[in-house]
Amino acid sequence: MAAGQHGVFTRDEAVSLGMSDSTLSSRVAAGRYIRLLPGVYAIAGSSDTVRRRLVAAVKSIPQLSAASHRAAAEMWGLTNRGIRRIEITTTRWDREHRADYIVHESLDLIPGDVALIDGIPVTSAVRTVVDLGAVNKWVVEDALEQGIRLRLYTLADVEAFVKRVGRRGRRGVGVIRPLLEKRRRWDTITDSGLEDRFRKLIAGAGLPDPVLQFRVRRSSGGSVSRPDFAYPDARLVIELDSEGYHNDRMTFRRDRSKQNAVVLLGWTVLRYTWWDIIEEPERVVSEIRTALESLSPNRECVTHSDISA
Repeated sequence: MAAGQHGVFTRDEAVSLGMSDSTLSSRVAAGRYIRLLPGVYAIAGSSDTVRRRLVAAVKSIPQLSAASHRAAAEMWGLTNRGIRRIEITTTRWDREHRADYIVHESLDLIPGDVALIDGIPVTSAVRTVVDLGAVNKWVVEDALEQGIRLRLYTLADVEAFVKRVGRRGRRGVGVIRPLLEKRRRWDTITDSGLEDRFRKLIAGAGLPDPVLQFRVRRSSGGSVSRPDFAYPDARLVIELDSEGYHNDRMTFRRDRSKQNAVVLLGWTVLRYTWWDIIEEPERVVSEIRTALESLSPNRECVTHSDISA
């Protein structure tokens, strides 16, 4: 049992397997088991990892509980900052000070909100992204996009959860609601965080929404390229070069070959890096706006007065 729980087990689990309290005590005294928290033990020699501490914290609470908030976000891959705090959500707790971890009380926690990842009870991905707004609102938007990209949930799943738990004063809901409103106008899954940032930049500048991964085809129907973004009416292609996907030699050569083919078909290509999007967003927006104004058949569609339309 302990092997599947990072070396951790509880007194109740040991008793359920036939171990007496006296045997448990003697093995602790002999150094074969380590007492981590009241009623929670570990096999001696098991590694003292963050995940072992997460399991121990969850199991130290008798009622329904799970790793949550920032810890759960890391477990699901919604963030990548590392698990710096042990955070647990439970239905009720004794409000005793816990030096080693943070306990959040939630009266709307139900068994369906708890999943098992690597032997650790964790709040569901959809609950985690909403709860994250209560402790770190600055990362919620990126976490929301990452969960959609990983197909951990859909936008509808998050909206349904917010509808279920939303109430006046419910922490996290106030942060996620405006993000859901913004996200509804872009019901598409991107491939990377760079694409997310570019999409937000375009939306914030009031430019028309580009088409994600539009297929550029020859007149014969054969596909030439599937760029990151495109404005088909203007025959404008926008490619984003992230270091993770465009650095190796073969990818670099293939990208240029596809670009040449697209240009020969009469399309204009603009390329931007992560540095461009982060450090010079105004220039990026200005270049795209200029390109749309000069290339679009209906140039009025990109004028400032028509942005809201």
